[in-house]
Amino acid sequence: LFALVQRPDIQSALRTELLSVESDAPLMDELTTLPRLDAVVRETLRLHAAVPLTGRIAMHDDVIVVAEPFVDRKGRTHTEIK
Repeated sequence: LFALVQRPDIQSALRTELLSVESDAPLMDELTTLPRLDAVVRETLRLHAAVPLTGRIAMHDDVIVVAEPFVDRKGRTHTEIK
């Protein structure tokens, strides 16, 4: 609701779209046909995430292969970055 109060134009357009649904208790199939509702829900969840941070642990180190070998500050030649 807070996100909609910030944008009355979007709130009005969403209300118009929701009033076009003929049922007071729409089925999921009917809700999936409402593009503005989908956009509002997705944008609201993007801005106000239910889980603000996800902890992740790398399973293995990444290796980036370079196009041409390079020499580091210690004089060692590398063909990839670890």
